[in-house]
Amino acid sequence: MRVQESSSGVRMTVHVKPRSAETKLIIEADGEITLHVTAPPLEGKANKEIIKWLAKKFGKSSSQVRLIAGLHSNVKIIEILDVNRAEVEKILGIWVNPPGGAIRA
Repeated sequence: MRVQESSSGVRMTVHVKPRSAETKLIIEADGEITLHVTAPPLEGKANKEIIKWLAKKFGKSSSQVRLIAGLHSNVKIIEILDVNRAEVEKILGIWVNPPGGAIRA
């Protein structure tokens, strides 16, 4: 599962790379979602940055972006409330499959 509609919004599987030079989202050619964050994976700092960044990207409050699974893992399932799959695909560019590689959102 990478992006799946739920009863309250959309759930997506995200691979997280903490301590990156900048916060950015990459959609790999195979559809895998990787989020690079500058925060370290200590004391929930990376998780907080993920929530804050995605909330801003989707124009939602932080309370509308929830970490469902993967609290202590690099692979997380995140739920964004009150959006549908088409909106996620448009905002993140998942539907775009560029020749030869990844895109940056």
